[in-house]
Amino acid sequence: MGTIFSQAVDFFSGLFDTNLWPPRWYCGKWTPFHGWLYIISDLLIWSAYFTIPLIIFHFISKRKDVQFNRIYILFAAFILGCGATHLLDAITFWYPLYRLNALVRLMTGIISWLTIFQLIKIVPTALALRSPKELEKEVEQRKAAEELLLVKLQQLNEAQELANMGHWEWDIAADQIKWSRGLYKIYGIPEEDPINFNTYMNMMHPEDKLQVDAVLKENLQQKKFNEFHHRIITTTGEMKILHAKGEIITDEVGNIIKLIGTGQDVTQFKKVEQELKVKTSELEDMNAELQKFAYVASHDLQEPLRKITTFSSRLELEYAEQLKGKGIEYLQKVVNASSRMQKLIEDILSFSTLTSLNIKMENTDLNEILHAVLSDMEIVISQKNAKIIADKLPSIDGNASQLGQLFLNLISNAVKFNDPERPLEINISYSIINGSQLPKSDIIRTHYKFAALENTRFWNNEQFCKIEIRDNGIGFDLEYADKIFVLFQRLNTQAAVSGTGIGLAICKKVTDNHHGEILATSEAGKGATFTIILPVSQQNFG
Repeated sequence: MGTIFSQAVDFFSGLFDTNLWPPRWYCGKWTPFHGWLYIISDLLIWSAYFTIPLIIFHFISKRKDVQFNRIYILFAAFILGCGATHLLDAITFWYPLYRLNALVRLMTGIISWLTIFQLIKIVPTALALRSPKELEKEVEQRKAAEELLLVKLQQLNEAQELANMGHWEWDIAADQIKWSRGLYKIYGIPEEDPINFNTYMNMMHPEDKLQVDAVLKENLQQKKFNEFHHRIITTTGEMKILHAKGEIITDEVGNIIKLIGTGQDVTQFKKVEQELKVKTSELEDMNAELQKFAYVASHDLQEPLRKITTFSSRLELEYAEQLKGKGIEYLQKVVNASSRMQKLIEDILSFSTLTSLNIKMENTDLNEILHAVLSDMEIVISQKNAKIIADKLPSIDGNASQLGQLFLNLISNAVKFNDPERPLEINISYSIINGSQLPKSDIIRTHYKFAALENTRFWNNEQFCKIEIRDNGIGFDLEYADKIFVLFQRLNTQAAVSGTGIGLAICKKVTDNHHGEILATSEAGKGATFTIILPVSQQNFG
């Protein structure tokens, strides 16, 4: 070990010593051509090896984001070391620096292996990188996606303009707001004008500024955007009403980054809505007046009718002998006509009181309603010797009073229009169906809150109670099926069956008030079937 140590000390102390070896020119038989060919070759290699690292270092200094930075540095050091050995080989023709040359070669070898280890380390990562063709393909795909995005953005802008709306984005930190073309159009300002919060607030209606400022502060505090309406004054002095909806975007720690949303010009909608409210109020007032008029008129008409009936009965009772033959017949016609008139007035009064406005809807057991109706009709059912077969009915949302009128009128009709040739039988059955199973859904769908989603699960999953009331009476010709629900329409002559032509109109009114439907099928002489379709729940109707 002492010898190796002393040799190492001797080596480094005489690192630049040239006395122990002769210059290369004197080692062997070098001709000038051979020697200079060797020297020039080494110098060319060294100059190239020296220039390449300079280019590499320049590239690294310009591209701070370059991958595998360390391998570039090691590769440059390796090339510099190789170049240095060629330079020293050329110098040894005059100055035999063999010790320095050996040290440089050792350092070059170490750097070479460090480069190899680093290359081995990065090969898996490098192999995972996309090839130039893959990158070109990705660039093409991105270009196609960008072009499609531009088309979609154009379509979005056009759709928003048709809907009198636009979208916006508010960068809170920078206080910069980006508007779509639609919003610029609504506000009536050029698209190139920059927008910030002050610009937005300056165009706000003076009476709405404090309210909007308070709503926005509350939204930012709660980190939840609550939609609101506000008015603006455009550059032309026009007042518009906007509906603002949005969403608050936060970072991973909950800090608010920006707000995004839409603004829609609902001026015309609000105008129509206000006009509709006025018309509705007027209609409600008119309806109330009509109900008062119907009640008063019916009451005033019933009073003289009662007198006609009373005095006609007394006349028949006290002066029957004097009113023989035609006199009794004429008097009976007066009594019958008075009775029919009184029944007509009562039916008109019942129809006029039916309304869909503010009727109380609650969970109603149809079995209780049917039992009450059959109890009221017990005498007439017994007189007709009628057999009534009924399923156990479900409970649905409805108004018990109006549903009672519905059952009463339909069962009364079945009893009234019985066939004297056979015993009367009335069958009442039901089934639960969904929206997709409705035999005729146009009328019901007009009341449905999600009518635009009629082909979706919202409509298909809506449940309806389908009740069928079938009888074996005289029936009617099917060509009159649509007329029987019209007020004062009668398909049977007065002489054959008594009636006012209002009962089925009342049934239609009741089903309409319950957002339902009533259908009739029949064949003359073979009975009739009335189908009632009512929503099980009134929640999605209104």
